[in-house]
Amino acid sequence: MPGYGFVRTELEIKTLTLHVLDYIKLSVSFDELMSMVFVDGAINYFEFAEHLNGMVNTGHVEICSDTGIDRYSITAKGIRDLNAIRSSVPSYVLRKAEKATDEVKKEVIRKNLVTVKVVEDSGKFRAVASLSDGNGEIFSFSMSAASRADAKSITSSFYKHAEKIYNEFLASLFTERK
Repeated sequence: MPGYGFVRTELEIKTLTLHVLDYIKLSVSFDELMSMVFVDGAINYFEFAEHLNGMVNTGHVEICSDTGIDRYSITAKGIRDLNAIRSSVPSYVLRKAEKATDEVKKEVIRKNLVTVKVVEDSGKFRAVASLSDGNGEIFSFSMSAASRADAKSITSSFYKHAEKIYNEFLASLFTERK
């Protein structure tokens, strides 16, 4: 069943995708990118995935997997070509995508301030985590764990609750003991 939106052709889907990547100016996951691009009722998941992969192959979009999650960002080539084709998508749809991008951007920025990883060395595991304020690292730790699963549990918990853990740590440092 065809969609009811304005973005239907390969060029329009690619243009809208490049537009939101240019607008957000951050690397984003596939799901985050989808939530910003799927503002028009006509976009199909499979076409989107195929066209995104095509833009990676042509060098318009780059993919980074350093965190274990593929993250997408626009390249200089993508920006250059976007400027030539942006008018292929109605400005109403571009504005709607920008509004969706603004909502996603806050969470993406927060995610980029928290870093976690599990390190294995000679069969021993460590949970490594840090929190940044956007200007630099403000808190970090490395903790031994009994297993990879324990280290993943520690990093996962820190990732979800980094601000709370940081604040509780500070509070415990500055609380006078009686």
